[in-house]
Amino acid sequence: MRLTIRTTVAAVAALAAATAATVVASPASAESAGQGHRAAAKKPTATPFALRAWGYSSRIVGGDIPTASGATGFESISCTNKAGLDRTNDLADVALPGLGTISAAATEVWTTRDAGVVSSWARNTIGKVVLSDSPLGTLSLDAVSTTARAYHDGTTFRTSTHTDLAKLTFQPPIGPAQTLPIPTPGQPVTIPGFAKVTIGHSRTPKTKDGARAFANGIKISLLATHTDVRVAHAVAQIGSGVQTALFTGSSYALGGKAAGDVVHLGRNPLLKMPCTGTDGEIQARSLTGLDLGGQVVAGVAKSEQRSDQNGRKAWGFERSSVASIAVTDQLRIEGVVGQVNVARRGEHLRTLTRSTKGTTIGRVIVNGQPQEFPDLGVLEIPGVAKLETAVTQELKNGLAVTALRITLLDGTGAVIDLGNARFQVRRSAR
Repeated sequence: MRLTIRTTVAAVAALAAATAATVVASPASAESAGQGHRAAAKKPTATPFALRAWGYSSRIVGGDIPTASGATGFESISCTNKAGLDRTNDLADVALPGLGTISAAATEVWTTRDAGVVSSWARNTIGKVVLSDSPLGTLSLDAVSTTARAYHDGTTFRTSTHTDLAKLTFQPPIGPAQTLPIPTPGQPVTIPGFAKVTIGHSRTPKTKDGARAFANGIKISLLATHTDVRVAHAVAQIGSGVQTALFTGSSYALGGKAAGDVVHLGRNPLLKMPCTGTDGEIQARSLTGLDLGGQVVAGVAKSEQRSDQNGRKAWGFERSSVASIAVTDQLRIEGVVGQVNVARRGEHLRTLTRSTKGTTIGRVIVNGQPQEFPDLGVLEIPGVAKLETAVTQELKNGLAVTALRITLLDGTGAVIDLGNARFQVRRSAR
């Protein structure tokens, strides 16, 4: 992890170019970054590696400001084995509800192949971040950038990350603005009563089969609202094992939203399918129980996945289940399972099959009495909830299902999704 501290604020228009020239400290690495952009402009070509990259400008996590929890300026390259891809998402200005603004932001993700080196890149640059927690003051960050790279140099997997911050300023309610010292990695700067600022948090795990470069440029913990603001996030990933297909998928037993789409319940327990699959092994994650607040309590929740590929077939499934869920003391549902199965077969894996076989609802009990779903798959318990079974979405190269969707009829607008599975199998580039 390298950190560069600038003594002056770069012009916003020149920020992207300046960042590209300082991805890492060594001249060789900087030259590679420039070649990366030139290579990305060429026609995409197949590589033997699975590549992924994504990034965003900001994300609000937890605390008392849930309306701003989404990622801004998000861009990604999903599972691919192609080098030469380049995608960008630009934002002139974006408001962070209840917090402040971000100006002149850009997220770029790209893949390259140059002199036998295959790389996945992600970069986010921001001209200015202004966070106001009035009447406590205003925090400004100028010229923020983060770059992450995961690559194979022809012999082994490697990674690099880089964060750059030009200036950190705090304007108290009374008195002149204060220029604060730039934090060093692992040594945050604290503004008493206002925020703690951490720079350059990164992880770069590597194995013989792949590498991942993860970098949060800046993390700002607002003390009054107990909210974390993550700024300039970048992730790049590379792995071996591509044969004939690439997999994309996820499963989570419980998800949804409450209070009119203001509060999201998250996705738990979440499993994500590796690009090259699980080598035929079942991967699983479980939770012993969840209290979703109010009068909704779920029992054991489990997510599972499995996939494999060879020269003639690529196949797999995503599955999630909930042993039981109680909604108030009137409604109890048992044995919810959502499953998606996708396979490709034949010459060049041209034949695609998909199904939700394995998706099921065990029992629905209302006021102690078992209930049957009507033919249309929608059951309404007046004043309590509306239940929809097997909510299915057909995807390119795959399928998604929610085994049971519960919409509470208590006026809160809460929606709880149980047994969620999503899976796609795409032919790799040749």
